[in-house]
Amino acid sequence: MLELKYVLITGVSSGIGNDAVEVLIKNGYYVLGSVRKEADVERLKAQYPENFTCLQFDVTNLEAIKKAYKSVEKIVKGGRLKGLINNAGFALGGPIELLEDEKFRYQIEVNLFGVRNVTNAFLPLLKGDKKKKIAGGKIIMISSISGVFNTPFNGAYCVSKHAMESLAEIYRRELYRYNIDVVSIQPGPIESKLWSKNINKYEEYVGSEYEKLMEESNRVIKKAEKNALPARVVSKLILKILERKRTKLAFVVNKNWLFTILVVKYIPARWMDAIFYRQFFK
Repeated sequence: MLELKYVLITGVSSGIGNDAVEVLIKNGYYVLGSVRKEADVERLKAQYPENFTCLQFDVTNLEAIKKAYKSVEKIVKGGRLKGLINNAGFALGGPIELLEDEKFRYQIEVNLFGVRNVTNAFLPLLKGDKKKKIAGGKIIMISSISGVFNTPFNGAYCVSKHAMESLAEIYRRELYRYNIDVVSIQPGPIESKLWSKNINKYEEYVGSEYEKLMEESNRVIKKAEKNALPARVVSKLILKILERKRTKLAFVVNKNWLFTILVVKYIPARWMDAIFYRQFFK
């Protein structure tokens, strides 16, 4: 009898997380997926009746995470997690100058501290041993293009994802002895509710000096939605990373991925400052 391959994915109620559950189950994995709402628990249990356990916790709730860990520990029965996919998160728009402190903190709390909370809690089930050649699990960070490229009106989200990129690298270097690899996926526009939730949602900036920035940001999001890639592209990449012993450390997932890389790595920052000014303010 083949040993089950267990994977934990946070934020599986919709989008990338939900699609990844389907792809991994079809490829022989047992998926443990987290959601925040009871209604999503019942819906997903019906959607995935086999090789799936739905865990209910918020990534900012340490006690709930500890409870989930105990449940997962019983399910794997002394085994290990083959992977942890840190997918839960949200995107908050707004100019940094006017964004309320409480909102800014919550963006960081979810997208950064939440990732650390979950990763630290489940590390005991991921550790192998480099010297003894015992395989450890893989940690996959669902980051964003915004983790390597800053855009106006998305400042809080960009900060959280840049920090997530740094966190991934620190984990990889500190956990090297445990044979744990940490890989970042940096999607551009993906078919999900992440950004559509932000369209026309910031009336508090109407009449402010950032009103034009808000309007242009709405236009950019709508255009990006039309060119969004299906979540399945990211799900297949997650599967590839889990299946292969060694991969790249970061993957840009975008229709114009080469152009994105060129912009991020080679266009001078002051040029981008001027380009954004002309697009969003002039």
